[in-house]
Amino acid sequence: MNAQTNMNALVNKKSFIGLENCTWLYSGAEAPLHQGCQDAINEYISFRGKGPDGRKRNAEVEQSCKENVARLLQGKPSDIAFVSNTSEAMSMIAHSLDFKEGDNVVIHTLEFPSGILPWLQLKNNGLKVRVVQHRDWEISIEDIMDQVDERTKLVVTSHVSYLTGARLDYKELYSELKKTETLLLLDATQSLGAVPVNMNDADFVVCSSYKWLLSTHGLGVIAVNPRRVADFAPRAVGWRSVTDMFSPTRFENFSFHEDARRFELGFPSYPTVYATNFSAGFLLEQGIERIEQHILSLGSRLIEQLTDLGFEVMTPAAPHNRAGNISVASDRGEQIAEMLRVHNIYVWGGDGRFRVSVHLFNDTEDLDKLVDTLKGFK
Repeated sequence: MNAQTNMNALVNKKSFIGLENCTWLYSGAEAPLHQGCQDAINEYISFRGKGPDGRKRNAEVEQSCKENVARLLQGKPSDIAFVSNTSEAMSMIAHSLDFKEGDNVVIHTLEFPSGILPWLQLKNNGLKVRVVQHRDWEISIEDIMDQVDERTKLVVTSHVSYLTGARLDYKELYSELKKTETLLLLDATQSLGAVPVNMNDADFVVCSSYKWLLSTHGLGVIAVNPRRVADFAPRAVGWRSVTDMFSPTRFENFSFHEDARRFELGFPSYPTVYATNFSAGFLLEQGIERIEQHILSLGSRLIEQLTDLGFEVMTPAAPHNRAGNISVASDRGEQIAEMLRVHNIYVWGGDGRFRVSVHLFNDTEDLDKLVDTLKGFK
């Protein structure tokens, strides 16, 4: 790629709150809010004062939000559940699986803590946790499958690593796992909204609302592929999980919803639902393939610039092996992020690297500001 080629943002930066005052390369941690999200939250506040009409509107927006998220995931609204965050989603799934002593799950060393901690807790119940080591900051499908046997209940992986920015070919992995009884739990928090994700190529997909989906904190998505887990029953239950909360036999028994609603215990964060309904619709209007092409092109330019400066880029150079996160190995990662913040350039630093995240509102001017500032730290 020609490093001199200029790429404009896909959208007007002025439509995002606060971007006029900074260079935001921070979407892997959290994204800036579009003005439309603020308008959506204000709509919630307005309807909050309308009593029953407000509840009716909440239900309409929630359904619309599920439809938009389902479109992003290439699934159906009935397969989408809303919880509070990805960690809750992971734990609900973990504690609902019927583990027997000696069963195992497979995780890897590029996984975020929310995808690790529930399984470590279950080790006390006799669950074995198998950890696949990365090779040159990437995880091999072959290495994962080498750890899968007849006692493997689940493979847990992120689509895109929070640590390195490497993108895993989960479709290839799922193709192999479907030959076994092992399920796939895919965390799309670092990919949904930036690159295509298909929930039909995993058994469970989870995601947070406030990163690449461009929404606020407060919503976790659980997408349930019914092909292999149609009868999967959560261990937690609430009034929204069941078919009839006022059943005549409600003091004796209950029945879960047959669709993904069985994961929903109570009302979601409706301000977040309103915001996510807007932001998911906004992303769909822009086109995920178009967004992907933009961030991959920016990423190629950035990797070239960082390499020329002598930085050790952890993220794969090949576009199909990455998404919006570009990570640089550095034991000064946190310090570099803080020094950049002083210049109103936002990146994430720590855990042995600093991470630059590019989204649809970023352009080559953002990258050039970052690189010019980094020259002073070398």
